[in-house]
Amino acid sequence: MAYRNNKKKPTVLGLLFEGSDPSAALIMEGKIIAVVEEERMLREKHASWKFPIKAVNYCLETADITLKDVDFIAIGWEANKFPSYMRKFYAETEEKYSDFFSARARDWQAKNLHRYTKESLTKQLKENILNICPKKDWPKIVFINHHLAHACSAIMMSGFDDALIITADGHGEDDATNIWIGESDEIKHVKQWQLPHSLGWFYTKFTQFLGFRAHDGEGKLMGLAAYGKEDPDLFEKVDKIIAFTGEDDIYKISAKFFYGDYEKENYTKEWLEIFGEPLPFEMRTEYSDYHKNLAYAVQKKLEDIMLNIVDHAIELTGKQNICVAGGTFMNCKMNGEIAKKYGYDKLFVQPIAGDNGISLGSALAVYLNEKAGWKRERLNNIYFGPEYDQKEITSALKKAGLTYIKSKNVEKDTAKYVADSKIVGWYQGKMEVGARALGNRSIIANPLDPKTSNIVNMKVKFRETWRPFCPSTMIEDGQKYFDYNFELPFMVVACEARAGFKTILPSAIHVDNTVRVQTVSKETNPKFHNLIREFKEITGYGVVINTSFNLKGEPIVNTPENAIDTFLNSGMDVLVIGDYIIDEKANPVQGNESNASD
Repeated sequence: MAYRNNKKKPTVLGLLFEGSDPSAALIMEGKIIAVVEEERMLREKHASWKFPIKAVNYCLETADITLKDVDFIAIGWEANKFPSYMRKFYAETEEKYSDFFSARARDWQAKNLHRYTKESLTKQLKENILNICPKKDWPKIVFINHHLAHACSAIMMSGFDDALIITADGHGEDDATNIWIGESDEIKHVKQWQLPHSLGWFYTKFTQFLGFRAHDGEGKLMGLAAYGKEDPDLFEKVDKIIAFTGEDDIYKISAKFFYGDYEKENYTKEWLEIFGEPLPFEMRTEYSDYHKNLAYAVQKKLEDIMLNIVDHAIELTGKQNICVAGGTFMNCKMNGEIAKKYGYDKLFVQPIAGDNGISLGSALAVYLNEKAGWKRERLNNIYFGPEYDQKEITSALKKAGLTYIKSKNVEKDTAKYVADSKIVGWYQGKMEVGARALGNRSIIANPLDPKTSNIVNMKVKFRETWRPFCPSTMIEDGQKYFDYNFELPFMVVACEARAGFKTILPSAIHVDNTVRVQTVSKETNPKFHNLIREFKEITGYGVVINTSFNLKGEPIVNTPENAIDTFLNSGMDVLVIGDYIIDEKANPVQGNESNASD
């Protein structure tokens, strides 16, 4: 089949909007050209409910095309279910839980019935991007089941010829968890958990209860859980919210805590009687043992349920390879438990597992439906965002009035700063997509220094002091320090530090001895790999701390100007941007350039 411009494979623009983390992705000739989140372009964390117009423009500009050259626009909501099917589903839900179903829950349903219709979603397309294109030139608009998009983003990037697929998040259309089989060029649906039985809802509810922001602070709950310990009484209390059934459905949610009337904030009277008062938002004081142990119980329950789902999926499908996607799988501690039980080499976690990856999954679903011959190679990097050249960088530096030097060996010079326990903003190449900085928009620090983690948390990131940092290591060295047996390039699968290294790398290893490691190869990121190698030359250890280049509450930096502003408004010591180094903030001299590593 021939597509526009006589291409043999379709050009597909994938979109996610009407939710958190809107994004756009472009696939041409069977290759990913661009994927970017609107938050990075708009400079608004998560950019919730925004249309990803800036992300769309970036995708088209990167490919040097217009909408006239696009064959399909794929949207990650199955609009055909709205309103008729979903109205019936919602009515049945309300009838089933009529004893406590609240006006608030009914209002949420009503908004969805309007929000996700074909007419409503198409209207947003017309208002934002189709209005500049004659109707005869519009791409074909297709609506993709939300969880199918998650499934495609997992299996089609995994490198596996066949695998079971599990998708889990807050909700899709009417569902929250699914099991699929991916074989050859097709994906078959196997099993579904419908609302309200949502692992995402369960985990987010406790995220809010512990004082963190929904759809943002779930990682904080996971980090806090490491400070807790097993408390049978709290396990019993959590069972009142979500419990094992002992049947093939594995687990069930107690709907009254989600659909019932709220007594205070997001909690029913019974919830408050069980767990007490919710913590203040963004509490900066010490957490009590009760709250640490509650976080532990919630995390453990999530892990236990997911391990049971995986067992069940293997039994249903007969597959040993496991692919996962959906926001629930941003929980790297849970992913680590899956990998430890079933094999690191048997597991593929889509690194943009949340809704920010739906744009990519929707575009991939078109390739699946069109039988366009997508080549299943294992994803090895996600550097799909914007890149700025040296001219743009120097222009930004001069505009900021900063003194800078041009390094002859920027990796070696940066390694010296890091070895000297300087906190370095590291800005290189194409921006990563997703929640993790992977060596192009990163803050780099010394894991050997026990003071590093507190300094970065307090003076650079301005966040809670108990939150852990991730180590990046050369792929050839990682297994010396950490207990895994397959490459982990995306910081989405946790493992444990090997014996003795918690004292050697105190700022890179969490209190429970776990790490969210990134293995760096010289093929996918030669500059970052060289930096770590140079650090090893100086210190003897090929590991650096790598955290996202942003301040608390802001998106990861995109442009050179973003990087400079973040540097100037934080406690970072050094900014390395391209081949240029800025190691002072006071008394700037306009455009003063010299050479380092002479």
